[in-house]
Amino acid sequence: MGMVPPSVLHRSLALALCASLAAVPLPASAQQPDPASMSDEQKLERAKQLYAEAEAALNDDKAAEALAKFEQAYNDFAPELHLFNVNIGIAAQTVGDCIKAKKAFERFLDLVDKHQARKEAQARLLQIERSKCVEKQEERERQAAEEAAAALQVAASEEGDNYDAPVLEANPLNDEEEEDEPTRNVRAKFLAGVVLTSVGGAALIGAGVSLGIANSRARELADLSSPGNTTGFSEAVYSDEEVAQLHQRGLPAANGASVGLFVGGGVLAAVGVTLIVLDRVGKKAEGDVEGEEPSARRRGPRLTGLGPAIVRGGGGAAATLRF
Repeated sequence: MGMVPPSVLHRSLALALCASLAAVPLPASAQQPDPASMSDEQKLERAKQLYAEAEAALNDDKAAEALAKFEQAYNDFAPELHLFNVNIGIAAQTVGDCIKAKKAFERFLDLVDKHQARKEAQARLLQIERSKCVEKQEERERQAAEEAAAALQVAASEEGDNYDAPVLEANPLNDEEEEDEPTRNVRAKFLAGVVLTSVGGAALIGAGVSLGIANSRARELADLSSPGNTTGFSEAVYSDEEVAQLHQRGLPAANGASVGLFVGGGVLAAVGVTLIVLDRVGKKAEGDVEGEEPSARRRGPRLTGLGPAIVRGGGGAAATLRF
């Protein structure tokens, strides 16, 4: 399918958009305020100015600048003029952003049923699909992201090496003792235990809340389905659709949530407590050296408190660490 030359298409789109923008008499204005504080007439005037600037930039082979102005005009000032999507797509395709171009053309075809620019949008979409430029662009972006992540990892590793060396030399404790791998593992167990215990405690608190909700709903449903109540229906039959939904979904959901939270919270709390106990045992073994009190070698964070806490939006668990 042949495509209309860009210069011809630009002139036709310019005429169409200018006709749309000029439909309302617009006053001349100076520098425009924020779009939220502008009137409809001011927004149309600003969209018209941006469109003219974008067309000039596109004619001067400044496609990136034109793309930014087309997007600003459409998104901020004239979102009802969907013909802007064709201009956005052409500018995006010119700068090589096939992903943005494809989305713009598809958006135009979805929002505008009848317009002479539909053929051009369809032709450009077909060209994008045949060239597979979207897939190639996605692959390039994926590779660039992987390379950036690898570079950050290398930089972090080098920074860590440069940071650790002077700290180790300046630390007077290194002349007498050096933390070994088992010690670091013990501290890791302690921190993991605190986290798991906190999460497990929060889950158990949530389970208690869910159980209370389930019991409340069960009592409410029992009252509504008891003989002699005002509904006049047998058990588990309700005249109120909202009550029926409570029976069919609300109560089972609350019961399921309470069971799941009890099981999950119990498992997490048990694992967390086990890790904390292992940490305590490791700390004791670390301090049992010749002629030295165990407390003399105890360093790092210690768990001094654990309990429920009120947080924004619900309940949780709080752990107090002492360093």
